[in-house]
Amino acid sequence: MTSFASTQRRPAASAVLEPTNNSTNDDSSAQSQAVARQAAEGRRITRIVFIALLLDILSFTIILPLLPRSLEAYKAREGSDPSTLLGWTLSQVAQLRHQILGWTTSRFLQQGARADLVLLGGMLGSLYSLLQCVVAPVIGRVSDRLGRRRTLMVCMAGNVVWTVLWVFSRSFESFLLARIIAGLSEGNVQISNTVIADVTDVSTRSKGMALVGIAFAVGFTLGPSIGAYFSTKMDAEGSGGSAFAPFAAAAAFSLALLVAESLYLYFKLPETLHFKKSIDDGEQVSDVTVTEKAATTTSKQTSGSSSSGGDVRQVLRKLNIVHFAYLFFFSGMEYTLTFLTHDKFNFTNMQQGRLLGFIGITSTLLQGGYVRRVKGKASAGGRGDKSLVTQGMVGCTLGLLSIALCCISADKSSSNTPSWWLWSGAVGFAVASATVVNCLNSMVSLVGAEQLDTGKRLGDFRSAGQIGRALGPVFACSVYWLSGAAVCYLVGAVAVSVITMAFVAAIPVTTIAPSTSGTTTPSSSPRSSKAN
Repeated sequence: MTSFASTQRRPAASAVLEPTNNSTNDDSSAQSQAVARQAAEGRRITRIVFIALLLDILSFTIILPLLPRSLEAYKAREGSDPSTLLGWTLSQVAQLRHQILGWTTSRFLQQGARADLVLLGGMLGSLYSLLQCVVAPVIGRVSDRLGRRRTLMVCMAGNVVWTVLWVFSRSFESFLLARIIAGLSEGNVQISNTVIADVTDVSTRSKGMALVGIAFAVGFTLGPSIGAYFSTKMDAEGSGGSAFAPFAAAAAFSLALLVAESLYLYFKLPETLHFKKSIDDGEQVSDVTVTEKAATTTSKQTSGSSSSGGDVRQVLRKLNIVHFAYLFFFSGMEYTLTFLTHDKFNFTNMQQGRLLGFIGITSTLLQGGYVRRVKGKASAGGRGDKSLVTQGMVGCTLGLLSIALCCISADKSSSNTPSWWLWSGAVGFAVASATVVNCLNSMVSLVGAEQLDTGKRLGDFRSAGQIGRALGPVFACSVYWLSGAAVCYLVGAVAVSVITMAFVAAIPVTTIAPSTSGTTTPSSSPRSSKAN
């Protein structure tokens, strides 16, 4: 009887187990399909961000080769009238210059009012970056709260407004107002980085961030050349007595690019704030799972560590400091480059565009042919980022040293033709542009286990960099103003070399926590992890 009963029960048990196994297999297959769809959607969104960011950077860089001559145009219109803001500012700078000349023999200061435009340009650049420093943390936190798409569209509205004002900036005051609005509205790069962090995992994050660098490289290749070209369509006087700004044709083209970008983002970009919480289209992870993940993140951020054993917040703090220090010197030297070529070599707008275009082309080739390959090979542990940042800083140091040698050579020969050292320095700038900032962004986004506060951490990181960008141009232009170009670039070369050594010593090889690197990636869904 027992044997018979046992025999009778076996098929029943088998019948129960078989559907359970089939159900498990079906669930696993569905999860795999959902992961594949999510990964494909992430790649599609990354392409959208790349195209939009390219349009944005093209619009942003159009003004770069035009800024020195735009300031000259405003000076010609109203610089001699002390009742205007520009006239009053230039008179104050001139008084300071006369006082300084009492105890220095700076050859550059002896150029008089021509030298004052360099300092004025540095002040203008610093104002823009200071505003960015203030608004970047706000944009990051708002995007965490209200969503990436909504925040980005508000930024785009501000960008369109400032460009419209630029087109009609007949006076320096209106141009200054336009730049203030621009500084408060430019959140596109920050949010683009955040969106890419939303839709990528540990294995694809660095390559996704590299696309931001490629967009920058292409934008800085084409944008200045476009600005130089359109400057020939309407001279610096606008249209004589019209209400247009200097080089208004270039401003109008910049506006057209921003309008196209706004429409493209409105119709194409989805919300990505909760991208990694969805397992399938429209299906959300349970509140319990999200709560458990948030609690785990909080505890690991409090007591957790990076792969080198350092506290997460300490690593973030060090990366922010490096970002600030590097951009303080790099942005200052970069900002004075067009003033240097205008002052020392009398570059035209087209020549300025060619120089910046050369830097952009070289940076693009490095991004596509070298940086992405290094990132791809080392993406599993994030180790490629630190190596690339170090290489970029070394390239920046050598580039600044080359430009200093170019200035020394020009001073000795009294030649208006730049030596090959200028182009060697441009290569160093290209190496730095292709590697440092976008790889630091990647490192920041990968610190710790979860990315629930990506907007906040990238906003704080950008804010630290923008403080450097705010103070750097004033510092560099002041050194240039007081001691000349050669001393300015020598100081920059020494400073960046020190920052490089500090970065190598203080930052861990990888900022990814090995015990948690796969918990939020599309390759391991929350539901399957919970089941295990």
